[in-house]
Amino acid sequence: MVEDLAFHLADLVENALRAGAKLVEIELVREGNDFFVRVTDDGVGMTEEVRRRAGDPFFTTKPGRRIGLGLSLLRQTAEELGGAFRVEPSPCGGTRVEARIPWNHPDRPPLGDLASTLVPLMVTSSVDFRLLFRDHRKAWTLDTQEIKRILGDVPFTHPQIFSFLEKSVRQALAELNWKEGR
Repeated sequence: MVEDLAFHLADLVENALRAGAKLVEIELVREGNDFFVRVTDDGVGMTEEVRRRAGDPFFTTKPGRRIGLGLSLLRQTAEELGGAFRVEPSPCGGTRVEARIPWNHPDRPPLGDLASTLVPLMVTSSVDFRLLFRDHRKAWTLDTQEIKRILGDVPFTHPQIFSFLEKSVRQALAELNWKEGR
């Protein structure tokens, strides 16, 4: 099993970027004892054959490689804990990957450092991101398209923007009481 869920998210975002996505939506949703990790992109999508084999560790679409562990490790994590995993076409033409993981399972990986994982990906790519963190009490969203519109000519890579995004993600996690560690 992978050390933390932030690692899985980084892998899913990297896949979306390789697929030519212009928008990546990341949803982390807790419903009762279920924790959903969903990443949806508007990239080139996957054929039915590729989607069917996506969780197989001995299958990859990456040139020059013979194994693809990212999706298979997420699938393994979810299924070994009694959750579920699926890959499907997204409504916007790309791909949606979803893992359902039991929140209270003693072997659930910790969330990891989501802010330090997601924010660099958001500020160093030309791709737009929408984040949604939600539980039964609260929903928090962040949309980089909206932030860029407000910023105008201020570059998204400006250190104060990085700091603002990182602080915002950490504050959202604290308000949801989602600890980054166990």
